[in-house]
Amino acid sequence: MLSRIALGLWLTPFAWGQDLPKTQDADALFLNMAKINLGTITSEDDKKRFLYTIQLEKARLMHKTLAGVYDNAFELYQKGDYEGARDLSAKILAIDPNNEDAAILRRACVELNGSLKPHASAAKLVDDRFEEGMALYRQGRLVEAASRWEEAVKLSPSNLKARWWLRKARGEMADDHFRRGQKAYRQHRLRECLDQWYAALALNNRYPRLVPAIAKVEAEVREADANEKLQTALNLYGQGLVDEALKMLDQVLALGPGNAKAQKLQAELRAEMASQHVAAGRRLYEARRYVDAEAEWRKAVSYGYDSRAADQLIARASEQIRREQAARARSAELVKERDEEAKRRAAEAAAKAEVERKAKEAEQKAKEAAAPTAAPAPAGPSASATEENRRQSQQYYLSGMIYYDKGDLEKARNEWTHALQLDPSNSDAKAGLERVNSALGGGQ
Repeated sequence: MLSRIALGLWLTPFAWGQDLPKTQDADALFLNMAKINLGTITSEDDKKRFLYTIQLEKARLMHKTLAGVYDNAFELYQKGDYEGARDLSAKILAIDPNNEDAAILRRACVELNGSLKPHASAAKLVDDRFEEGMALYRQGRLVEAASRWEEAVKLSPSNLKARWWLRKARGEMADDHFRRGQKAYRQHRLRECLDQWYAALALNNRYPRLVPAIAKVEAEVREADANEKLQTALNLYGQGLVDEALKMLDQVLALGPGNAKAQKLQAELRAEMASQHVAAGRRLYEARRYVDAEAEWRKAVSYGYDSRAADQLIARASEQIRREQAARARSAELVKERDEEAKRRAAEAAAKAEVERKAKEAEQKAKEAAAPTAAPAPAGPSASATEENRRQSQQYYLSGMIYYDKGDLEKARNEWTHALQLDPSNSDAKAGLERVNSALGGGQ
């Protein structure tokens, strides 16, 4: 916004009816960005510094531009063109309402506008301002008197009398501020002392021995602030707020980097905090909370604990984490193997139970088939032998089933072959033998 205002002021001299005076460094009003190597701005502090620099440059450009406009306005005033001078001073005040020079010039132009004898009226205005200042001075109203004489000097820079009295009034006001500062210093009101002495320096920048005195009091103020913050740090430490105490000690050392008390207390507190975090890490390690233990040891390093010792502790915790993870993996694998073994045994038991069930069913069927349906015939040796063969044939068949379920086809074929030899009518053995022969690719 300020850059646009400054540019507008430079581009509108014809609109105001005047040519602005050229200066030797007018080209410096515009930044030649092609010649500036800003680099890469990444951090927040760099951005703030860059923006602050831009703001300062804008302010400088505006001040320089307004100074040129004021010179044009004052030149119009000296020529008696009070209306033109008033317009230009009004434009300056629209941009910078705190511009005292423009305000003084505008008030004078308003009073003198329409005067038939411009130069005589201007001289009388300056004389009136001077006399007003003298009257105020006699009443002891130095600030108001200096204001009138300053106005006279601004309107008539060659008025030596107004200059002398203005310098005298400022000197007396500076003396008064200096005495007030001395009184405040004796009462140990250091900040008030500095305010008074800075006011004296603003009125007389060559006031004898004032700058060293200000530097001395500023050092005392810094020391007092440091002592106050140091006491605050001690109080925070007494309340158990160690981190807050350390932050306060950082502020103390920012005020006075060589403060031995603050340095010693900071070192002690940091060592205490480091020890606490190391101890907390060991307790967490014993509780097998290894990740939390590592975090505590890293905090200890931030408070000044030996980084190599912390690295060793962290490495031990990491190794323990790795071992426990491996143990959990092995345990999970063993559980999986046990589960698989249990499933396998259950399957074998089920298969065996199924074989026994079929054997019982076959035996039951054999008994039922052997039972007479009519009058019982006399049992002979051949009938008894036939029944025995059938029973043995069924046993061989069941034995072959067990081998078949286990995948031992050769033994299954042998068992079923014996079963058919004993009982050629055993259809189960015959069907099983056919499956085995088909699977093995050959006949009996």
